[in-house]
Amino acid sequence: MSTKFVSKNSNYMIVLKPGIEGNRATGLHSIPGLYIKFQSGVVDVKEDSVVEMMRQHPSFGTDFVEVKQDEVDPFINEREEIEPTHTMTEIKYGHSEGKKSTGKAKLTPQLKKVIEGEAIKMIPGILKSNPDLLKGIILELAAEMKAKETPKTPAPIEDEE
Repeated sequence: MSTKFVSKNSNYMIVLKPGIEGNRATGLHSIPGLYIKFQSGVVDVKEDSVVEMMRQHPSFGTDFVEVKQDEVDPFINEREEIEPTHTMTEIKYGHSEGKKSTGKAKLTPQLKKVIEGEAIKMIPGILKSNPDLLKGIILELAAEMKAKETPKTPAPIEDEE
């Protein structure tokens, strides 16, 4: 079973056991270290001994935290992207035709609340224009609830005589 850790930094790296570089002149052999690299702020660790080492690391709880399988990444809105934003200009026949920008827009918590409030205000208008929409949503939710309630058991095997 793997344990998931998330960091507030996209390319965070933890040194759990430092490696030692070898030296041919003195005859010193290199000793490999143990390093954990977060990819886009997330790493899955499968070995229990490494999980315990990460939990005992001084940065645990401040720079990175452990997340259960059903929990949401707490740093997803704060984490910086690895790749910087790019602005690409489409050029046709020597003239600029349009610009495209990569990257996600950052939303502050206050702006998110404003957007949610406006979305809630729009719901009655949407339901008035499409009354079947609400009926379909209720049917889908009822089907999901029924599927969760009924345990899936295999059909009994009938004996042939």
